[in-house]
Amino acid sequence: MNRFTLLGLTLTASLHAQTMLVKPYVQPGDGAVLGGTDVKVLTWVTDQTPAAFTVEYHWAGGGMKTAEVVRTALHFPKLGAKPGATPAPEPQKPSGFNDAATTLDELKTSIAATFAPIKEREQRYFRYRAVLPGLPFDSEVTYRVLMGGAPVREAAVKTRASALKPVKFVMVGDMASNTPEQRQIAFQISLQKPDFLVALGDIVYPGGRALQYMNHFFPCYNDAGKADPKIGAPLMATVPIYPVIGNHDADTQKLPAFPDAFSAFYWFSVPKNGPGAGPWNLPLGRDASLADTFKAAAGKEYPAMSDYSFDYGAAHFVVLDANSYAAAVIEKLIPWIERDLAASKQPWKIVCFHQPAFHTSREHYSEQRMRLLQPVFEKGGVDVVFAGHVHNYQRSMPLKFTPNPAKPDGRGRVEGDLVLDETFDGDKDTTPEGIIHIVSGGGGAKLYSVNLERTIERLKREQRGNYKPLTARYVAEKHSFSVIELTPSVFELRQIAVDGTEVDRFRITK
Repeated sequence: MNRFTLLGLTLTASLHAQTMLVKPYVQPGDGAVLGGTDVKVLTWVTDQTPAAFTVEYHWAGGGMKTAEVVRTALHFPKLGAKPGATPAPEPQKPSGFNDAATTLDELKTSIAATFAPIKEREQRYFRYRAVLPGLPFDSEVTYRVLMGGAPVREAAVKTRASALKPVKFVMVGDMASNTPEQRQIAFQISLQKPDFLVALGDIVYPGGRALQYMNHFFPCYNDAGKADPKIGAPLMATVPIYPVIGNHDADTQKLPAFPDAFSAFYWFSVPKNGPGAGPWNLPLGRDASLADTFKAAAGKEYPAMSDYSFDYGAAHFVVLDANSYAAAVIEKLIPWIERDLAASKQPWKIVCFHQPAFHTSREHYSEQRMRLLQPVFEKGGVDVVFAGHVHNYQRSMPLKFTPNPAKPDGRGRVEGDLVLDETFDGDKDTTPEGIIHIVSGGGGAKLYSVNLERTIERLKREQRGNYKPLTARYVAEKHSFSVIELTPSVFELRQIAVDGTEVDRFRITK
C-alpha cells in the first residue's frame, strides 16, 4: 500500500466545506503565445468535507460566465507512519491569518498561531481547480468563488498584455522561510501592483513540502486579510505567479522520506509547451507506485513546470530547471532552448532559472554548469538572465562568455573566455554589449555574504583564476526584490528593499 494516496474526483457533492484552508488564488494556466485568447486557473484548498462551489467570471462586454470546478483529494500521512496504518484524522484548522482579528490581543494570537513552528501531522486536503478559458488579452477579468452560495473570494486579474502594451512584473526568489522579512517583502510587492510575478526558485523552505506551503507560504502571499508588513499581502488573489523550480523545491527533498515532497507541482499551473519527458526531469525515485501517485496528483504540471516559456507584453520568457539532475545533462536541453528562442519574435528575451551562472558570493560559487548555456543565450538574443539561490541582490556587467573547455572541472566550475562591457551604466549608456545576469534571491531567507570586499578577497584566494570581477551592483545588507517595467523599446529595473527604498536602478533601450 502506498505511503500516500490520491483520488481525483469531479465535484458533485452539495455539502458545505467545513474549513477553507487556502483561499482561491489565480494562476497563469496553459497560455504561452499571444495569439488566440488567454487563460487563467483558479485554485483553492479545503479540508475533506465536500462542498458545492460555483465560479463566476466576466470582463467588460463579455457577459457573466461560469467555470467547471474539479476536485482532487490529497492525502499525506504523518512522517514515520507505517505503511498501511490508518491513523485517526486530526482536525485541520485554517493555516492563514485570521481575518476576524480586530483587537491587538487577537492580532497577536493570530500571528503567533500562523507562524508557529510546524507540527507534523497527517494531511488530508481537497484541492479545487477551475479553468477560465477564452479570455481576451489586455483586459481585466473579475471572478467570484462561492461556497454554498456564499462568496469566499471576489477579485480581479489582468489578462496577459499584447506585444505593444507596457507591463510591470516582479522577479524574486528564496521567498517563504517564515521570517518577518518575507512578510515585509510581500507587503512591499503589493504596493507595486505588478501584473505578474516570477518566483525564482526555493519558493518555500526548508523543503517544498505541502505542510510548509500551508504554514509558510499561503498565509503570507494569499490568505492575509489585507496588505500589512507584519502579515504579508493577498497577492495571489490578483497576481499570477510563474514558478521556477529550485533545489529546496525539488532537489533536496525526496519521496518516500517526505510523502508531501515536490508539492509545488500540486499548487501551481503553467504553460505546457516545454520539452516534455527526458533525462532533465525531476527524478521521482525507484518506487514506481509512489511515482505514479505523485504524477496523478500533479497532473500535466509534471514535468511541464520544470521547463516552459511564455510571452507577456513585449517580452518572451524562458523558465528552466537548473537543479543538479537537470544541470548534469543540460546540453541535452539545448535543442529545445534554441528552437524556443528562435521561434520568438518578441523584442525582449528573458531567461529565468534558480542557480545563477555568474555571481560574486562564496555560497554556491562552484555551481556553474548553467554557464554552458551562455553561448546559446547569446545566439538566441537573450537580454537578461534572472536567478535566485544566492540570498542577496547582484547585477553583473553585460557579459559574453565562451566555455573553454566546454565542460565543468572537478569542482563544478566552468572556465572560459569572459568579455565584459565596463562602460554600460544603465543611465547614460543604455545599450549593453552582452547579457546582464541578475541575482534576486533576497525574498526572505537569511542573507548571504554581506561584505563584498571580504568576499572578493576570499574568492581570489580560493577560486584563483576562475574568479573575475564581473559584478556592477551588489546589495546584501537588505532583503529586496526586482520590479521591471517594460515597453517594446525600454527595459527598466528597480530593486526595492524590504523598507521600500530603491537600492538599484538601470535601463536598457533598443
